Amino acid sequence: MPDTFLADIHEAFQEIGGEIRSEGSEFDFRYSLVDHLFTDALGWSRTEGEGHVNFEDDRKDVLCYDDSHPPFPVIACETKRPSHKLELGDVEQLETYMVGIGSAEYGILTNGHEFRVYEYSSEDRSLSSVDGFDIGLVANAESVENLTEEQREALGELEYFRRDRYTNVGDADYFRNRAKEVPVQYQPGTDDEGYDLFLEAVKESLDELSSVMERFFDNYMERPDGSYPKQFLETTFPDWKDWREYTGKSDDAKQTFCRETAYILMNRALFARIAEDKEIVGNTRLSGRGMADALEQGDERPYLEALMDTYDRIDDHYADLYELGIFDWWWVSRDKRQRFGSDEENRQEDLEDDLDYRLGEVFKRLNRFDFEYVNRDILGHIYEDYLPQEERKELGEYYTPIEVIRYMLDETGYKANKGIGRQKILDPACGSGGFLTEATERLIQHYIDKFGKTSIHYLDAEEARTILERVEENVYGIDINPFAVHITQINLLFRTVDLYDKVTEQDPSYTMDGFEIHVADTLTPTVLEQQEGSTDDEGKQSQIGQFAQYNGRAQSFLDDRDAVDRIKDEMEFDVMIANPPYVRVQNINGPKEDYVARYSSVESNFDIYVPFIERGLDWLKDDGNLSYICPNRVLSHEYSELIRDQLAEEPLTHIIDFKDVEVFDAATPYPCIFTVDRDRSPEEPVQCARFAEERDRILEEIHRRDDWEDPDVDAYDLYTYEKEQMRADNADDHLPSWKPMPHSERRLFDKIEEQGDMRVGEISAEVFVGTQTSANTVYIGEIVGQTDEEGVVEFAPSGYDETHPIEEEILTRVLKGKEIDRWGVDWEGLWMILPYEVSAEDFDVIPRSVLEEEMPHAWDFFLEYEEKLKGRESGKMRGEDDWYGYIYPKNLTKFDPDKIMTNILSSYNRFVADTEGEYYFVGGGNAGGYGIQLRDEFAPTSEDHLYYVALLNSSVLEFYHKHIAPIFGGKYYSYNKRYLEPHPIVLPEDVPEDTVTEYAEDIQSARTERTDLEYKTSDVRNYLPDYERDSSVLDLAQSINLDGDDYRQGPIRKDVKMEVDSADKVYQVVMKQNHEIEFEDEQVRDFVFELLTAQNRRLSRSEILNMDTPSHESVVELMDEYIGDMERIEELKEEFDRLCDELDEIVLRDVYGLGDTDENTVEEFLKVW
Repeated sequence: MPDTFLADIHEAFQEIGGEIRSEGSEFDFRYSLVDHLFTDALGWSRTEGEGHVNFEDDRKDVLCYDDSHPPFPVIACETKRPSHKLELGDVEQLETYMVGIGSAEYGILTNGHEFRVYEYSSEDRSLSSVDGFDIGLVANAESVENLTEEQREALGELEYFRRDRYTNVGDADYFRNRAKEVPVQYQPGTDDEGYDLFLEAVKESLDELSSVMERFFDNYMERPDGSYPKQFLETTFPDWKDWREYTGKSDDAKQTFCRETAYILMNRALFARIAEDKEIVGNTRLSGRGMADALEQGDERPYLEALMDTYDRIDDHYADLYELGIFDWWWVSRDKRQRFGSDEENRQEDLEDDLDYRLGEVFKRLNRFDFEYVNRDILGHIYEDYLPQEERKELGEYYTPIEVIRYMLDETGYKANKGIGRQKILDPACGSGGFLTEATERLIQHYIDKFGKTSIHYLDAEEARTILERVEENVYGIDINPFAVHITQINLLFRTVDLYDKVTEQDPSYTMDGFEIHVADTLTPTVLEQQEGSTDDEGKQSQIGQFAQYNGRAQSFLDDRDAVDRIKDEMEFDVMIANPPYVRVQNINGPKEDYVARYSSVESNFDIYVPFIERGLDWLKDDGNLSYICPNRVLSHEYSELIRDQLAEEPLTHIIDFKDVEVFDAATPYPCIFTVDRDRSPEEPVQCARFAEERDRILEEIHRRDDWEDPDVDAYDLYTYEKEQMRADNADDHLPSWKPMPHSERRLFDKIEEQGDMRVGEISAEVFVGTQTSANTVYIGEIVGQTDEEGVVEFAPSGYDETHPIEEEILTRVLKGKEIDRWGVDWEGLWMILPYEVSAEDFDVIPRSVLEEEMPHAWDFFLEYEEKLKGRESGKMRGEDDWYGYIYPKNLTKFDPDKIMTNILSSYNRFVADTEGEYYFVGGGNAGGYGIQLRDEFAPTSEDHLYYVALLNSSVLEFYHKHIAPIFGGKYYSYNKRYLEPHPIVLPEDVPEDTVTEYAEDIQSARTERTDLEYKTSDVRNYLPDYERDSSVLDLAQSINLDGDDYRQGPIRKDVKMEVDSADKVYQVVMKQNHEIEFEDEQVRDFVFELLTAQNRRLSRSEILNMDTPSHESVVELMDEYIGDMERIEELKEEFDRLCDELDEIVLRDVYGLGDTDENTVEEFLKVW
């Protein structure tokens, strides 16, 4: 050992000893240790990826990492504060850390006085002491020569801690010496360093493999016509895009396709490593000595060859996982390469060299992990834990929560303690296999119990074989997405790998037949069904069929399709379970006409989950059970009407409506669960639940209940729904839908309908949606100032920074939905360019010649945004003379006449009459509004509208609406035409109309006055036109302390200080720390504060001091007015609330004839909903 090394180590401890204080913190000591020992003496870097030391980890005190990607911990150091005496518990804590880390060979335990060195054995997961010394004694020695022999030996042990021992390790040595260090398990809720490292390794690997696959993709697409790789990719990629539409379109199809390809590679490599470590497959060479030997032999592409060799070996055991398919588009076999010219061969070799390098990085990472005791749940959780929510959405991977999966299987009776051994279960939209993996676990447990064993490990080979065969024979899955099917396959493999291990211990040649998991369109008619019907599907299944004659990868998909056709034509199932796709048929390119012809439940416009329900019922045995989770739109939407009719004739046992409670971890439609049990009578009442809030284990709680009565809890309600009522509801002329609700609410709901003389749809000439410009960022904006030209203003479109002069006559006030409130509007000052001549009966776009002649500024504006306007909706307006008009100029004649407006999405009823034709409002999406135009015979005057607004804003009709309309997050409800028109209306002939109208006028008056004052008080500058501005901020101030010349809005605040001598108060506007303007008068200070913050921009010193203001006396008068207005707003709020409450009581009792019990039902419901 070089003397210089000992000298460096000794010097480091001298520095550390000089800095240690008994009262010092652990962090101070740790910093000193890292700085002097690890960095200066042992050479560790502070740069990640170069062999670095980290001492800011929340869980470990000091960790040294190697230079792999991602870096692995190789040394762990547990520090204690100098006043702490080291004990046995500290050693146990270090051992726990190192067991969790797995890859660290050495550990240190020190408190600044004692320094102990330990070695970690990954085989038996234990620490053994190496050496130790007293830091004080070492530090006090003047030089190395003054150290004792024992001290010199102890310091010498630290040579094993040098950075250069852990960096720049050759590949063969790396595989040989860095194998199976980190145990990988999945234990939810635990602090598992090994699992975290594994996740990071997966992330790095997927990123690298995705990148190289994109390079393959681009290279293949650039090849000349007739190139085999190009031909195959050009046939498979379009099919993949069609399949992916069922799980959501991707923003970048190529990137997602290559990402999925990378996942397949990763999954196969991972399963192969697990098979290696569990010794299911022998003589593989993806890790350890096998890979090291291959590297030393000098193979040209050792990693790629090892991967393909492993494919062959695992194929002997489970062919389905490694059978070449669509995601092996990058692979070109030797016989196909014989067609390559020299240029294409060189390009192929270049790509494969890159892939070989990337695979080497992946295999190095996996080499560090020990998968012998890997938990069977790990694969499903790897991607769930690692994948960001948005990427999961891109990949179409929505994870049905395990609580939901278990509840649904429980409701079908598919439990380990039931007779499920021979039951066939099918998930026709299996995705990543959540339902099927849980079903497989239950089936395995069923047989473990039947064989009288406590776990898989106690089964004999024959018992394990029996269970494997039962899984292969009885668990079925179908999905149109080949990536999802692959994930399901590998998830089932993980669930059964220990069974397979048991079988091969006795019979090494045993090969699994494969799971009944298939890639196909669940919904397309089979050949037999086509013959029985009138569909013509020939040539439509897939472009890939044309390629099958000379490509086995294509043939495998056709084989799957044929297998699924047999399942459709010949099989029935004991259990059907699914979370089908939530996709509107307009958004897919699939065989829509075939679906319409095949399924009686669908017409031209539908969501794809509807035919999935019908197909599931077709597959279900006469004594079978079905449980589906799908959007709760199935209960109310018009396109679900026919499937509701079918379900109403089934023995429907449960409807669980989650309402707006979040079930999935990505944005999805709000779900419900329904269950069918064909062993029951179809006339039994349906047990229903609705959820008001999230609660752990709520489904399990509901499933275990002995009765189905109101639980008297806030989280959910339980009630029953009579089949006769269900059928009647779906035959309702006004709103065919299911309307399940508790009996007390049903009684009141029916009473409201009975009291109504007519419905909103019957008294309305039109219920119409707001205008849709298709370019709101251009057409809608603010007037930001006047110009010198009369009738011309400065207009700022909302999507751009520029302002433009434009004629006022082409502008109209416009509201967004959120600005439409109960009894009033909160207009935010938006205007809309209306390039139309609108009359009572019709509208026409203003001709170009008129614009050029009479509104030249407007025409210049359109020319400025010509490209944007012509490019709307993929260039829909190109070539059109009226390209500057709206694409969908709907309902423009309906805004000027009297109308009632409402927000399309709201948490409460918010209706207001616009009898002046003052406002247009936008439509489309969830940010717009709807209007109601009453028929003249029901509202002959403008004032008559107020009566109907009073009813629509009442708690009675809010109660009614929230029982028929779909709910969204935050308990917001849809207020579109379908759900507005059914509202029962009591006509004014037999009720105190005058009283209702008088209240309505007072309420609207109070609301209007309040709105005007709120707008006025929102900006103190609104008061300035009434006062002469003959002063400035400088004149108003008592003293100025502004030394800067750039003041942001954020720090501006008000403050007050006391004069030391006089104890007088001085009122301040603080622009930033130590920059103030001081005033004698509090009101003057408040005025200046409001004035400055109203500017909403950076201000210079000169701007601040020279800003025009009224005189001191006028400012006080202005602020008195301002304060008075603020007080009046509060009075108006109280008056508004009082009047609304009194009017609501009149509507409830005198108009709808309801009593105390009814009122209590309304109040209790609206408290929650």
